[in-house]
Amino acid sequence: MQDELDDLDDAVEEESSGRRRNHAKMKRESAELLELGRELLLLPQEGLDRLALPEPVAEAVRLGRRIDAHGALKRQIKYIGKLLRQIDAGPIRDVLDAMKSDSTAAARRQHLIERWRDRLIAEGDQAVDALMGEFPGADRQLFRKLVRGAREERMRAKPPRHARQLFQEIRRLLAEAEECSE
Repeated sequence: MQDELDDLDDAVEEESSGRRRNHAKMKRESAELLELGRELLLLPQEGLDRLALPEPVAEAVRLGRRIDAHGALKRQIKYIGKLLRQIDAGPIRDVLDAMKSDSTAAARRQHLIERWRDRLIAEGDQAVDALMGEFPGADRQLFRKLVRGAREERMRAKPPRHARQLFQEIRRLLAEAEECSE
């Protein structure tokens, strides 16, 4: 009975002071924490290790990874969300966002390498000249040799050994350029 009176007093105080909690905001925050819990379950183990989760949350995530039943998994995600509401989940979200941006940058780098390789094979010496303009320290002879070999392999429908080597050389070239710019 006393607890109910205390709750009523708190509600009246919140309302009178203008600090009434926004129900929609609370639901949004709860949904965000549930989504964070789902992301934690899908994260590879090395990603979880980088997060340094509190032990109850880490244990709930480990358990959730072993659950196969759909209903049980939903309950476990809700439990993880509940645990996340009890701590400051901001740092966890920040590390997850940084991990996503790292993988996005890696995908962008991969696509750039593929575009250079395809352009070099399609255009030949003109693209090699463009590559030399972009990366003056590159070995022109090596790239011309690899491009000729890759074009020859394409014409004869052979395995793309030179194209793979070309890809590796472009990746090495971009990695060196990134190291120099840092």
